[in-house]
Amino acid sequence: MKRILETPLLPQGKATVAVSSEAVDTIKALKRTGYDVFEIEPNSKLSSPVASHPDCNLLQLDKKTFVCDEDVTPSLISCIEKSNIVNKLTIGKETINDEQVKVYSEKISSPYPGEAAINVKKLDNCIVCNTKYISSSVQAYAAANDLNLYHCNQGYVGCSSVLVNQVAAITDDDSVYETFRRIGLDCLKLSKGQIKLSGYSYGFIGGCCGFIDRNLIAFNGKLSTHGDADKIKSFLSKYNVNYIELSDEPLTDIGGLVPILEEL
Repeated sequence: MKRILETPLLPQGKATVAVSSEAVDTIKALKRTGYDVFEIEPNSKLSSPVASHPDCNLLQLDKKTFVCDEDVTPSLISCIEKSNIVNKLTIGKETINDEQVKVYSEKISSPYPGEAAINVKKLDNCIVCNTKYISSSVQAYAAANDLNLYHCNQGYVGCSSVLVNQVAAITDDDSVYETFRRIGLDCLKLSKGQIKLSGYSYGFIGGCCGFIDRNLIAFNGKLSTHGDADKIKSFLSKYNVNYIELSDEPLTDIGGLVPILEEL
């Protein structure tokens, strides 16, 4: 039996993982390892390099609330309904009961900052984001749930960071690092420019990995290709997190591996 993640990005069991449909080898590797995959198809409104990136198209805010691009909404609903998790889903801002999941449907489009509208990090009691650029749905959710919005200059907070747990994170961005530290997180700061991303000079750490099981993070590529690999391994070990590598290629940003369902 499966359920929607109780805690966004941090599954407590074997996850169904949202992955770019264009990351064919990554999808094959996950399936070989026994994980179900929810493929994100390219969003025609986004620039080609990030069109199918989960972190630009899909955001979970809590166990009953998602925000996603309008083109992703139908397939997300289908994925959840096929898992027989909930009785009903609602799209939009209607009042819901405990058995319903709310999916806010947004029109997310390039160029930046539009493509970063839901590229945020949701923690227990706050959301870290560039407050100038976040979508109206994220703003409304924060207000309705008394969550603080912590501003940082980086618009791509989601893909430039990894949440290890609710008190620890990894990032390769100065602004995100300073914001995480300001709100009390133990944060590992990495050097930039060591992760591949087609169409750009480099990608981000959050875009090349994600949790796929309880205390298990998967990297899209070989961790040793990053100059700070030993620091990353040590930091993960500090919090009893194991890792696997999905290929022997250099670490590559594919918009992250985003868990959305977890086995009970």
